[in-house]
This record gives sequence, C-alpha cells and structure tokens, in this order.
Amino acid sequence: MESSNNQSSTALAEALEGWLGDPEVESNALSFAGALALDERDELPAAGIDQVRAFGFNRYFVPEWLGGDLRAAEDILMLTRVIARRDMNVAVSESTQVWMMLAWIGGDAEQQAKYAATVLRGGVVPCLAYSEPGHGADLAANRFTAAPDGDQYVLSGEKWPINRGRTSTHVVLLGTTGDEHTPAKRQQSMFLVDREQVISGEVTGVPRVPTYGLRGCDISGVAFDNARVDATSRLGAEGEGLELALRGLLITRTFCTGLSLGTGDTMLRTVADFLSDRILYDGPANEIPYVTESLANAYLSLLVAECESLVAMRGLHLYTEQFSIWGNLAKVQVARLVDTNSKVLARTLGARYFLRAAEHVGTFQKMLRDGAVVSVFDGSEPVCLDSLALQLPALAKAHGHDRDEDWRPLYDLRAELPAFEPHRVSVFGRGRDATFASLPALIERLAELEPSDGLDDDRLTALRAQAEDLRLELDELLARVTEIRRSTAGQPSPTTKTSKSTAPRLIRVAEELSSLHAKVAALGVWLFNRDHLDAFFADGEWLHAALERRQVHQYEVGDLEQTTARRLFTRMNTQRADHEFFSVRTVRMAAPGARETGRDDAASTTAA
Repeated sequence: MESSNNQSSTALAEALEGWLGDPEVESNALSFAGALALDERDELPAAGIDQVRAFGFNRYFVPEWLGGDLRAAEDILMLTRVIARRDMNVAVSESTQVWMMLAWIGGDAEQQAKYAATVLRGGVVPCLAYSEPGHGADLAANRFTAAPDGDQYVLSGEKWPINRGRTSTHVVLLGTTGDEHTPAKRQQSMFLVDREQVISGEVTGVPRVPTYGLRGCDISGVAFDNARVDATSRLGAEGEGLELALRGLLITRTFCTGLSLGTGDTMLRTVADFLSDRILYDGPANEIPYVTESLANAYLSLLVAECESLVAMRGLHLYTEQFSIWGNLAKVQVARLVDTNSKVLARTLGARYFLRAAEHVGTFQKMLRDGAVVSVFDGSEPVCLDSLALQLPALAKAHGHDRDEDWRPLYDLRAELPAFEPHRVSVFGRGRDATFASLPALIERLAELEPSDGLDDDRLTALRAQAEDLRLELDELLARVTEIRRSTAGQPSPTTKTSKSTAPRLIRVAEELSSLHAKVAALGVWLFNRDHLDAFFADGEWLHAALERRQVHQYEVGDLEQTTARRLFTRMNTQRADHEFFSVRTVRMAAPGARETGRDDAASTTAA
C-alpha cells in the first residue's frame, strides 16, 4: 500500500484532472481548442484561471503549519503538471503563487500569518520583480532604489520583463537600500508590496511585450515612482535581499520541472495521436520503424525526466540545505529532456509541425513554443550551469566523504516524508548532493538483487556494469574539476570587459553532471520501487536503455534495439489508450468527453 505522501499527490492530480475535465472538450475552460484561440489573440485565459482558482489551487502554496494544504512538494509538481499539459498560459500565470514561498523563507511569524491568510482568501496574485531592463540576470547590478525614511521606504525604478507585471496584486522585488560603502552583496533588500497598501506615489504597469511563446501571459513590467510603503513590507533583514532571492530561486527552479513534464506529455500525446490515425505506405504512420523508435525514445525521456523530478521533490523534504546544487541540476536536465523531445517530435511530425491551426495539430506547435520558456525563466540554463560550475570545487572536495545513510526515504515513493520546510534552503550547500552520495549504496543494492521474471541474468549483469560506469563517470568528472582548477591556477586572467569569468570547461562538466544526476535518480527510483510497480517498470529494460545514452537527453535514430523500441512504444500506447499520464506510476487523466466540474462544487472537490 502506498504512503499518504504518494497517495495525496497522485490523488490530488486526479482530482484536478476531474475538476478541469477533458481538454478535448471545447466548452471546458481549459480546452486545447480554447487555448489555441486565445493564443492567436494574445489573450489572457481568464476563464481557465478562474476554474483553477475555484479548485483552490492557491491553497497548495501555503504550508499546512500556516493553515494551507501544502503537505508535500510533489503536490505542486503534480498540480502544475496537470495544468501545464492543457495550457501553459494558465499554468505560468497562476504558478506565480509560488513566489509567496519567499514569505515562508524570509518573513517573520507576523508576516507569515498575515500573508498566509491573504493567500488563503484568494487575495494574492504576486509577481516576481527582479529583472531590470539594463541588467537581466545580473541582479547585483540592479539600480531600483528603496530609500529608508523612518518606518517607511520610498521605492523608485522599473522592473522588466516579468510575468504578471501589470495584473498582479502583490510585487516581490529587490531594491537598493545600501550605499557605496555597503558591500555589493548586501546593498539590496527584498520587499513584498501589496499594491493596495502603497501609502503615496505611483505604481504603474509597463506595457506587455509580444513573445514567441506564452502569448496569453502578462509578460510586461512594473514601475514605481516615489512609492511609499511601510517597513513591514520588507522581508528579512536589510541587505539580505540577494541571499533571499537566490534561496527562493533554488526552490522554484525545482518546481519548474512540473511545467516541463506537462508540456512534454502533451507534445508526445498529440504527435502519437496524429500518427496513429494517419495512413501512409499502406498502414498507420506510427508503425513506420523510424517513427516507432522516435516515439519510444521520447517516451523514455519523459520517464527519466519524471524520475529526476520525483526524487528532487523528495529531496526538498529530506535534504533541503543541498539545493544550491540540486535545484539547478534538476531544472537544467528535465528541461533538456523535454526540449530535445520537442525537436525530435517536430521532425517526426513533419510539415504539420509548422501549421498552427487546430486541425493541423496546432496544439503541438503551441506547446513547443510555450514549453521552451522553462529553460529561460527562474534563471536561464546558462545561469543555472554557471551556478553549478562555481560550486564544482566544493562538490569535488566533498566527494567520497558522505555519511552512510538509509536512502529509502529519498527513492521509495511509498516512504513517509518529514514536513517541507522551505526556510531551511541554503545559498551554499557545501558541495553536498544526496543523489550522487547515494550511488555507492545503489550499486551495493543492485549487486544483491536476484534475477526474476522479466529481469534475467544478462540484463541484471548489464545493469550492474552500467551502474559501475556511472560511478567511474562521476569520479572522472570531479577529477576533471580539480585538473581544470590546477591548470588555470596562477595563470593571468585574459583581458576581458566582464567580471563573469567561469571557465567554459567547468560549464561543460556541469552539463555532464546534470545528465549523470538524472541517470542516478532513475536507477534509485527503479531499485526502490520495482517490487510494487508493474512488470514493465520492474524488468528494467527501460532503465537499461536510458543508461545506454551518453547524455541522457540525447538520442539518435538506431540507438534502440528493435525489441526495446517496440516495448517502449507499446507501453506508451497503452498509457495513451488508457488515458493515463506518461509515467512510471498509474495517474489517471480526465475521462474522455468529461465536462469540467461546476465551480459551486469547489469546496467538496478540494476537500476530497
């Protein structure tokens, strides 16, 4: 029997699926046809947002200890996955609620109680106002000012481009409170501003900008002109803003994986649906061997992405202090797995990929455009990789000195978890990563495994060899870090006009570690769950295929054995026909033709 942690997250996803109904039903607020129509008009999907709010989505961003419904980090993963598979415009617009996490990280008890009550009343639509037009991701260079004046602050400046800049009720922002004598890292403070509580001055929206994807989102900005706010709007101590910002991003980057999983599911499902019905060369197009293998590989990538995401969610409970490395690894690799799929599926779909209208598989084209944003926001891929690269020396130093632990809580999807405590996240995890640290124990567990039905001696031997290769690869990558540092020590820095000097070779190591991390996560999930999930999962053929990939997100035509491709393809089609998520577990989607639930029933459905 599964634990309450796992039951609540899968059951919660299924409850939201039932609430939103089948996205193929055009009259539902979150339908594919409706999303496409609104996208063509660059229109905010108001009805879909209302339906998500009526479910009580906001309650899952407030921890239980503050009166909310957030029990497990996986709750947020699964809810965003459900919404994103229908319309990323709704998912991204409403997932701004996650920025209230900064109040749970940096606020005092009075602020937390106040903001929790407001969120639970449905009175908060926050936006994250870090970026400035001239500085982008270089937050330390920001020029927005927050001048102290008694028990108030005077805010002046512009933040752009940001999501919900015009339509938010609350603004989470960084403002300069220090002067030229203050260390650069302590010059900024964080504020959570209720627009209705601004004492004087002006707060105005900056016009929306046209975007390639997320065409229905309010991608705009916000401008403050001598806006006075009470000092109680500041979160944390004065000068602590950058640190709080980074701590919050480590959590939200991890939650971004749910958005990738949602768009990835719909892209694969849409292409598989279309090709199964299309007759070419005297048979269904999906039976063409090239097409079969492409769909099988895309399905395999989604399974690996899910394993990485699930382990990261569990890690947020168990190893919160380690997410300065982990959050970046998870965001980079899950987005890469789905982005690579999008390119392969577009190629497999052919000319139809270029056509936006609904009758020409326009949903795929929309999901491809919308899903691409995940690798850009909450820290773009280069920003995440740079953060990883800077921490590689600490990771290399800590390697091999980890405590011997019971890794079951991290990998066993049935295991109970302690409460999620976001305030424990740290900017610098001192080179620790539980997933990498668990690898020797996973190898030992694999060595003790006996052959069984579906898992013969040959495959077990192959998996053991692959696990040993993972260990060797990890050792080699971290040794390379030491070598790179040694080779560059004492050398004069090249004359450049930038303070960003991370060695590209370290960025390359960070990329390869991201791939390795997902492989180890998949191995751990398989080892600790094969006794209670189905035969397809337990026999490990999918895992063997994933570990065969040099970089886990990359694959080429002909990589898969024909029998393996057929098994993956068959499994994918079974879950598609049964209206289940593409998943290592059984997670049911809304029934075909299901209408959305009426909003008058919100309380009973949410309680269920």
